[in-house]
Amino acid sequence: MSMKRTLIASLAAFGVVLLLAAGGCPQVQPPPSNGNANDNANDNAPPPTTGNSGIGGKFVGSSRCGLCHVSTHRDWNDTLHARAYQTLVNIGQQNNSVCIGCHVVGFGEPGGFVDLATTADLAGVGCESCHGGARAHAENVVDRTLRPPADISADVCGRCHTGTHHPTFEDWAGSGHGSMYEGVRDGIIAGQAGRLNTCGVCHSGDAFYRIVLKNNTVPDDAYLGVAPESLNTITCAVCHNPHAKTGNAAAPEDGRDYQLRYPQLATPTPVNTVDGVQKVTRFNLCGQCHHDRGTTWLASARGPHHSVQMNVYLGEMPVPVDENDNPQLLVPSRVSVHSFASEQCSTCHMYRKDFQSDIAPAISGHSFAVDFDSCATSGCHPSRGQSEQVWATLQAEIAARLANVKAALGDPATWQYTASGGPNAAGQAALPENIRKARYLISYVESDGSLGMHNPAYVRDILIEAQRLANLP
Repeated sequence: MSMKRTLIASLAAFGVVLLLAAGGCPQVQPPPSNGNANDNANDNAPPPTTGNSGIGGKFVGSSRCGLCHVSTHRDWNDTLHARAYQTLVNIGQQNNSVCIGCHVVGFGEPGGFVDLATTADLAGVGCESCHGGARAHAENVVDRTLRPPADISADVCGRCHTGTHHPTFEDWAGSGHGSMYEGVRDGIIAGQAGRLNTCGVCHSGDAFYRIVLKNNTVPDDAYLGVAPESLNTITCAVCHNPHAKTGNAAAPEDGRDYQLRYPQLATPTPVNTVDGVQKVTRFNLCGQCHHDRGTTWLASARGPHHSVQMNVYLGEMPVPVDENDNPQLLVPSRVSVHSFASEQCSTCHMYRKDFQSDIAPAISGHSFAVDFDSCATSGCHPSRGQSEQVWATLQAEIAARLANVKAALGDPATWQYTASGGPNAAGQAALPENIRKARYLISYVESDGSLGMHNPAYVRDILIEAQRLANLP
């Protein structure tokens, strides 16, 4: 290390020692601007700082947090949360008590936002909006018990993203993401081996946060005996970065970013290897969890995991390889016609619409249910009615094909997976290869759950092959 770098490092360390010895963060005098250097040229920039003499009680303001949390504060400053108060100013609602509480910090509380003249650094959705008042921590940074919590509960976001104008929380709460699969939840609470570190990563917000985002090693019994209601499901912070713009949204409207943790779009080449179908770096945001777990037709205990949506969409499935590591395909890959949807999964599963009236409230898209209006507004289908008819026709076809294959296979007790009520290990070993392949193919389609909609042509090919195999002598 050079003498210059050594000196810088020593001065930095000395500064930290002085800070800790003083017992707290320094005051901001004078308070810095909330914005960037060129904010005055930006119509959406936060209002200029005019004074903070009124900040008190449990609040200190985001600029003071930024003295230590430099990069986090800088990233936050580029988000729309930092400019939330300005959005009210832009429409003349900055004094509307119904709105202002969700656009500033601490409105109506002692020391909270009053106006720009006295509490400018509390304008916008700042650090203390989500983490709570930081004065106790700022005045005694050594005491870990005083540090504001990093709470990934959806209730944090739900304080404001709620109601007929912003029903994100209500829509999410009624979705599959808003609840935890009971088998995984109960296993996590009981400390069962594998439940937290394998299943939990995609079924538990707590596991995702600690294992994936923080890259920590977490023991399986980390939540042994906790109350079920204290566990987080797949909450807002699992998919969204609360602190920063990420640039991962495909085409966000109105200057938004959505702060997605992973890209909204991904166009990987289909693969059919056990490793490839599980490689999350290939997939978009939804595919981080909605992907295959590598089970091939050789398995006998249980079939594909019910999370193969991304793989079906891409037209791929895991298969064994030959002596030269070449995948032994059951069905050739075929990319979905829906791969041309402008927002991929989000096009159909996250249809959004602004508030019109109390009888036509906003649609946030966070129920993740397919809305047929999206089929028309995306330009893929001429009307909602036509897309509903296409849906119904395809699903009827796929359901009939599944039923025909099952009929050809006969009594499920003779061919199903062991975990689904089929034969024991000895009986499984005696099953002909064509029967094992056929049951895998129909299980793969059923595990996708869309009855063909994610990739109509590929699913049809799968079931045609399954029928051929089932009819073999």
